[in-house]
Amino acid sequence: MINTIQAHVIGASRYKMDNGVQGAKISIMQAASAENENALGNQVSVMTAPYEIFDQLHAAAPHMPCAMELEIELRTSSAAAGGKTVLHVLAARKPNATGSPQQPAPQSDKK
Repeated sequence: MINTIQAHVIGASRYKMDNGVQGAKISIMQAASAENENALGNQVSVMTAPYEIFDQLHAAAPHMPCAMELEIELRTSSAAAGGKTVLHVLAARKPNATGSPQQPAPQSDKK
């Protein structure tokens, strides 16, 4: 299931290995939960992403850290790989003023 979240992106990196494995990582920061008595301030999380996501973030780079709208998917690796669950970013964009996905401006024939 794909979800759209608002996140405070603080950075990104990508990698390409000799064996053909490639990908990206996006670092986000969020305030620690008030209900968690064992955490204070802000916490940093890292999400995985396809290699190409890095290119989508270039326009936002001069403004980082900044708010971004991320389409994410929860992924779990196989039991043989440890069964680790990660958030995987499928798309990244600057949010519009309402916080909803950006839509193209309506075309008008008025002059």
